[in-house]
Amino acid sequence: MKNFKLLLLIAIVVASFSACTGGYGKEYKLDSKHNIYYKGDGVDEALAKKLALYLKEQDYFQDSINATVQLVKIKDTFNLNFVVNEKKITPEFDNNFLIFGAFISEKVFNKAPVTIQLTNATLEPFKNLGYAKPLSDSLK
Repeated sequence: MKNFKLLLLIAIVVASFSACTGGYGKEYKLDSKHNIYYKGDGVDEALAKKLALYLKEQDYFQDSINATVQLVKIKDTFNLNFVVNEKKITPEFDNNFLIFGAFISEKVFNKAPVTIQLTNATLEPFKNLGYAKPLSDSLK
């Protein structure tokens, strides 16, 4: 009976751990208010940190605001999911995110394809903004 209880406890702990980390990906915390969840082939903590530092440098991660971004790489494309308040979205907001995505493609991902989605607090997308073309491609 003791072995059964121990086995059950281990199963619960493993299930809880995988439920917390599996869906969103691994978490990189820049500080207490800003984090990046990341997953996909070739995506590691170093890349998540590079993205977080860039977001901080560009004032997306501000000291007075909690912010979460999810980075998911599928094949050769980086998908950036930004947690935003859906009620504050305007057409200019959408365009600014696509321009921001273009800068991120250039500065963080070496001009790799980037798509942008806006999500709620549980990282469920409510608006797909599509492909953010790298700036150098726009100038051709």
